[in-house]
Amino acid sequence: MRGMAAIIASLLVLLPFGLYLLWRRFGPARGEASSGVVIALLLGVGLMLGSAVWFGLSRSMAPGAAYAPAVMGPDGQVRAR
Repeated sequence: MRGMAAIIASLLVLLPFGLYLLWRRFGPARGEASSGVVIALLLGVGLMLGSAVWFGLSRSMAPGAAYAPAVMGPDGQVRAR
């Protein structure tokens, strides 16, 4: 189930790019997207995915570590346990 959520999230991220390319192909100008636009889109998507993977790997908890959620103190401040 977790893999399906990741696939759906990835498709939702890529959807605007696909819609833009479809609009460029079949839109009012009826022209193909220039290679510069396509390369810029691919670089942007690659950078975004690479950044997400890097962030996920650098911020993950150690395997087997216990998760302790933050709690709100009596003064209204949120504190880590």
